[in-house]
Amino acid sequence: MKFIKREDAPQAENLFNQADKYEEKGDFRRAFDCYLTAAKLGDSWGQVNLGNYYAAGKGVMRSLEKAAHWYKKAYRNGNSCGALNLAVDKRNQGNIRSALVWFQKAVAMNNGDAHLALAKIYTLRGPSGEEKATSLLRRALRLKKDDISEAAKEEARALLRSMHK
Repeated sequence: MKFIKREDAPQAENLFNQADKYEEKGDFRRAFDCYLTAAKLGDSWGQVNLGNYYAAGKGVMRSLEKAAHWYKKAYRNGNSCGALNLAVDKRNQGNIRSALVWFQKAVAMNNGDAHLALAKIYTLRGPSGEEKATSLLRRALRLKKDDISEAAKEEARALLRSMHK
């Protein structure tokens, strides 16, 4: 596990600020380069953003393999969004088994969006998945506000209501 060094943190922050400026101008290649540098410094958000750029083909040729590489690095550096984003990519590719593994890793890190996404998968399994989905949704509603957005909480509430009518 490679964490960003204290002395590199200001540099990573500067790189993010620069990347934002490049994105606003539509210069995704330069933004990508900033995220790449931050990622190589060990910054987990740089790694997640780099994965996002590869997954979308934004500023670079699209590569889900390279996206997965950076998402896994972010996950190993303690960033649940790395696991979540990899799970979403796997789900979108139709690899549900792998998606479940990565959603569960993000859930273990208290990622609210992962709770919700995994619960949705379980609801598709009918009555056999409903108990697991209910448990995940109830746990999501107990997460701290740093771990789940209000929009995700509201969606979890709505899904629970629809399941238990």
